[in-house]
Amino acid sequence: MRVNAQHFYPIAALAALAAGSLWLDRVSQDPNAAPTPQALRGPDVIIEQMALTRFDLSGAVQYTIDAQRMTHFPAQSQSELTAPVVHYLRDGMQLRLTADHGLTRDDGERVDLKGQVRAARTLPGKPVATYASDTLVLWPNTEQAKSVDPVVLTQDGAVVNSNGMTASNLFGEITLTGGVVANLPIKRKQP
Repeated sequence: MRVNAQHFYPIAALAALAAGSLWLDRVSQDPNAAPTPQALRGPDVIIEQMALTRFDLSGAVQYTIDAQRMTHFPAQSQSELTAPVVHYLRDGMQLRLTADHGLTRDDGERVDLKGQVRAARTLPGKPVATYASDTLVLWPNTEQAKSVDPVVLTQDGAVVNSNGMTASNLFGEITLTGGVVANLPIKRKQP
């Protein structure tokens, strides 16, 4: 059988029609259209050794958040943090919070810490105060925190247990909620 150019015309016409259909489909799609939900399910950004620093209006560091890994999920508008560490430094006060995991929400306005949540707060001339719980919700910009799980607070030999807590780092206030048990050692003055 002999093949000549006339045999290729139908194939070329079908290929041109298919290419035109693909082109027409692409140019007719809205470039501002939101991605499909299936495209948003997975993470869009993964950062190893993440560090975020927030400055106040005067340009001084307000707080930093470090993590071994940050994974952002656009569909949920949240990021998962592995081994987060939050630092506050102000007027000689130092506060360091650690946890196994963290979840940022509301564009970083809220950080949910979970698993071995620990904190140490130092003030000039005062003993270190510590915090331990399984969870802590932190609002880093307003320096407020809340836990609905049991907490243990310690400072200079005193140990306080509670079923929950709210705290304001700006005002140095802690409110304990339910089942508060305190062991406060008596300090006697030496003659």
